[in-house]
Amino acid sequence: MRLVKIEENIIWHKCMNCGLLQHNTHIRCLKCRKGDFEIIEASGTCKLLTYTILNAPPAEFRDKASYALGVVEFENGVKGLGQITTQNSLQTGMTLKPIYRKICENLDGKEVYAYVFEPV
Repeated sequence: MRLVKIEENIIWHKCMNCGLLQHNTHIRCLKCRKGDFEIIEASGTCKLLTYTILNAPPAEFRDKASYALGVVEFENGVKGLGQITTQNSLQTGMTLKPIYRKICENLDGKEVYAYVFEPV
């Protein structure tokens, strides 16, 4: 079985001109249009901004009847999207910790690793 790794660190860009934090795929700042960035890595715990329960997961997650997917914000402002390890007692604003682990096997049978978020 081959391994498919997602970026092991959650990395965003911080604009050197205006300080806006944005996803690292943008080549220019979404606010001021400058192109100089500092790399910011997510660190510490995070808080849950929003979440949903997927009751009809995609084929890669065929072993699960449902799962929680959430948007989190780390202490340094970096945001991330990922599965939440539980569906019980979720509340926006709750503290979560990131865990890097296997989340599924893709349709080619390759293991896929990413961050999941667990309540603290």
